[in-house]
Amino acid sequence: MLLSTAALGFAVFSYTQEPAAAPTRSSTDAKRVAELETKVQELAYEVSTLKAERAAGDGASAVRSTKPPQLDENGEPMPAAEGDPELAAMVDDAVDRKTKQVMDEMRIKQNKKPEMTVFAQMLELSKEQVAAAERTVVEGQRDVHQILETPTADGRNLMDELVELMAKGIAEPGKDHGWGQWIGSVMSQKVPGTDESYGVRIEAVKTRMRQTFQREWTKEQYAEYQAWGVDPTEIQNVPESPNQILWERIQDRARAMGARIPNSD
Repeated sequence: MLLSTAALGFAVFSYTQEPAAAPTRSSTDAKRVAELETKVQELAYEVSTLKAERAAGDGASAVRSTKPPQLDENGEPMPAAEGDPELAAMVDDAVDRKTKQVMDEMRIKQNKKPEMTVFAQMLELSKEQVAAAERTVVEGQRDVHQILETPTADGRNLMDELVELMAKGIAEPGKDHGWGQWIGSVMSQKVPGTDESYGVRIEAVKTRMRQTFQREWTKEQYAEYQAWGVDPTEIQNVPESPNQILWERIQDRARAMGARIPNSD
């Protein structure tokens, strides 16, 4: 239950922003609303045409026009069949269904730590893309683990400290157990033998993962991913993820501190 919340806490020091070209949430939502309106207009025109064909009743296979709805003097689409209750009901039903679809998608994308199955479904990834994405996520998570397990210049192990902090958070919730100090170390401490901090190294891993996604996905899929804003190392329930082993380690430590955590079996 706490896995999504406790997934390494990588996001807390992800201070590098996405590229400026990434669409904002508001622009993405506006685009979806515009698309919804267009689909409704097209649907209204198509239903109107079908009803006209049916009313003709000549048995001929009418060729359906593909032109857009007529516009009034203000450039607004004219009603497809004003005063037709049956058509209005059909269009209202279509609007309700499409609106629900858009709202469901927006609700799902409030979660920035989605499970892989949901992530793949929302981005409409193919089986091949899913398999490649899973490999990318697992490799990235392993790289982050390796970075955090690299001893600092004074001999500290940031991964061990992370486990301790997260276990304390479970055993004694609501207290400050030193997260600020730990994050400060990640941001400021340089990996021995380099001029880069642990945080910079971790962000480089995430950047590489995003670049892999961008190469392997369509422009539309990657734009959706950018708009969603998911940290690539925070995708959940990926087969062979090292985060699962880490989570078990955190739970064991929390139990040793007196936390009551049910077994996952």
